[in-house]
Amino acid sequence: MEKVKEKISKVLKNGRSAIIALFLLELFLTFFVTPNKYDDKTFLESVTGTSIISYVKPRYYTWTSRFLIEYVLCGVLKISKYLWILIESFMVALAGYSISKIFVKDNKNENNIMLIFMILAYPITIMNSAGWAATTVNYMWPLATCLFALVPIRKIWDNEKIRFFEYPLYTLALIFAGNQEQTCAILCGTYILFTILMIIKNKKVHPYMIIQTILIIASIVFILTCPGNYVRNEQEIQELFKDFRTLTILDKISLGFTTAMGVIINQSSMVYLILTLIIAVYIFSNYKEKLYRVIALIPFLSICLLGIGKNVISAFLPFISSFRNLIVGEQMMLNASNINNLLSVFPLIFAFINFICIALSILLIFKNLKNNIAILVFLVGLASKIIIGFSPTVFSSNSRTMIFFDFSMIIISILIWQQLIKKSDKRTQEITGIIIKTIGVLQYINVLLCILLTQD
Repeated sequence: MEKVKEKISKVLKNGRSAIIALFLLELFLTFFVTPNKYDDKTFLESVTGTSIISYVKPRYYTWTSRFLIEYVLCGVLKISKYLWILIESFMVALAGYSISKIFVKDNKNENNIMLIFMILAYPITIMNSAGWAATTVNYMWPLATCLFALVPIRKIWDNEKIRFFEYPLYTLALIFAGNQEQTCAILCGTYILFTILMIIKNKKVHPYMIIQTILIIASIVFILTCPGNYVRNEQEIQELFKDFRTLTILDKISLGFTTAMGVIINQSSMVYLILTLIIAVYIFSNYKEKLYRVIALIPFLSICLLGIGKNVISAFLPFISSFRNLIVGEQMMLNASNINNLLSVFPLIFAFINFICIALSILLIFKNLKNNIAILVFLVGLASKIIIGFSPTVFSSNSRTMIFFDFSMIIISILIWQQLIKKSDKRTQEITGIIIKTIGVLQYINVLLCILLTQD
């Protein structure tokens, strides 16, 4: 009996209990989901009575390079919804585990608990936009495997031993995540960057870094040479965004910025609220300069006034509410025809100001640019959303493509939280922690009610 207790205690230590709790919480949520609508229904019907490969293979030539992802999706749907439930819960837990492994350094038990509440603040109901299984396999699973595939970078950088059985796991995760365009770009950029940094730092690089880098570059080539992607792009331009070809590179970049901010405001993003709250609390606790405090407050006030407090603002300040409608509107905000209209410039300026204020606040919190992992995470996350401005699906897939930026904000929040508990008084920590935990709990309840009320 004592040996059993000892083994259980060993499994639960070092913050693992929080990750297990996250798995169980997600298992409870997804247990009430039946993935049989929208794209789920289409995929399931397409592989019923036939082989998966006979359906997926032609799509490489006519629709998408996500060959591996769609094969897994069809296989899971064909076997059982309960298999999807288990894997989906595992993937959310894997994302939490990977974030903890890479970014949580000290006091993992308490910090992992805070991380779990931050993850619960993410509105997982977004993963129902094209069908629960189809959306999660295309976005949540690549996110989780992408984060897991980044773990060996942290281990190699810290000279931590990688066990022999972990190598194939990290590689399989990288290959799966590399089949999705956004995560492929994230992995490719990160592996190339840290391979260069390791060469500069150590005058050599771990062979595994080279192997992973070659594999992810091969994934990029696979995506870029897929004929189906070009066929699909043409079709989507005709159906979703007929003026897409008229946009310049700068137009597409600005579209990426404005749509990112539009989603944040339109959804009253709890993830953005937590990030901007914790930034403001840290800056006010550690800096007396008015300019620094104003910079930290701008993003927080933006989400409070235009997002969470939209109904109050609409009642008392209708023209500010009209400005909000301009921000969240699904349209090209700035182009040659309206460039002389000052109002058309405001959404882009508003997005720039918010993101620049967050970047400056991160620099103030971590005090330098060198070795500032938080600013790197922020830029990578933001870039993962901006590149969607180069796709004609920029509006139709708006919410679900935000997941990588949302989780980058969760990562930054836990990094700042670790700084906050070191450099602020106990009272400030307690109040901030209660607010974050309350947001996480309320979002979880909201998601649960949404699932129960919308499932047949």
